[in-house]
Amino acid sequence: MAKDNSTDTSGHPGIAPMVRIDGAKIRQLRERNKLTQLYLSTVVGVTTDTISRWENRHYQSIKLENAEKLAQALEVPLEEIEQQESPEPESQPSQVQPEPVDLPPRRRTGLIIIPAVLLSVVAAGILIYSMFDTKPHRGVSAERILPLHVSPGQSFPVLIRVHLTEPPPVSLIIKELIPHGTLALEGFPSITSIDDKENSLKWIRRIDTEGSVYAYMCKAPPDTRGNDRLVFSGTVTLKDTASDRQTIEGADSLEIAPYHWADSNRDYMIDDEEILAVYDIYSDMEELPFDRDLIDSIWASEGYAWDHAGATYITVD
Repeated sequence: MAKDNSTDTSGHPGIAPMVRIDGAKIRQLRERNKLTQLYLSTVVGVTTDTISRWENRHYQSIKLENAEKLAQALEVPLEEIEQQESPEPESQPSQVQPEPVDLPPRRRTGLIIIPAVLLSVVAAGILIYSMFDTKPHRGVSAERILPLHVSPGQSFPVLIRVHLTEPPPVSLIIKELIPHGTLALEGFPSITSIDDKENSLKWIRRIDTEGSVYAYMCKAPPDTRGNDRLVFSGTVTLKDTASDRQTIEGADSLEIAPYHWADSNRDYMIDDEEILAVYDIYSDMEELPFDRDLIDSIWASEGYAWDHAGATYITVD
């Protein structure tokens, strides 16, 4: 029968169950799968320093929840990263240490000069390597697309376009931080995980094309006021690169204002140019409900008005 290496916390309500982990095994699996500590830290939701401490056995036990996420990222069952108990090492007979012998002091001539020369040689080598290293760097770029504004309590679309600067396929993590008080309604492709405490969304995907799109509907807080701004931020991390996370560029905020998000010029109408822009920019969001019927209705009418009390749009015939 398999041995259970988890720490028993049944007698202590409220304490998260713990698991004893094998740091050397974790490092071995990570290097075998060509994963970086940055990638593991993003999947698990901890810092790279924490991953390093786990691998170097500074922590013998970690939370079961984190261990399960770690095993998932390493693509192995949980049991494979658990610490297997080994028999107690036999005590070694004490050895008699030789009595120290006084030696004449060594001359210190050159001890300061030699390290300085070595440092100069290493620095020169690094400079030459950086000048002649033409190996292409792996990477990714991402751009966020937001409307200019949204009314309080109303939903609006968010697009993230990802472009690879290397040949596919590539596995990556997209992490999007949304403003506190906003609500992520639905995503396409499906959002892998949502952290309500951190107000973050994550996609973990393997993509086979140079470009891909990630979209979600977001709902503005109902208690926001005019001129308030909702600020977004996010990163993209590749599976097998040691470079830092790539920041999602493009739009990073939108204003709270009493206009429909498709009414970009704020004239309480959706004209032909604006509705064509909606169908063009958000054509990748066919699977998501982004008020298509309401937008068509406003476009076909004489305009609309924002009913603040009822928190809704009223079309004008």
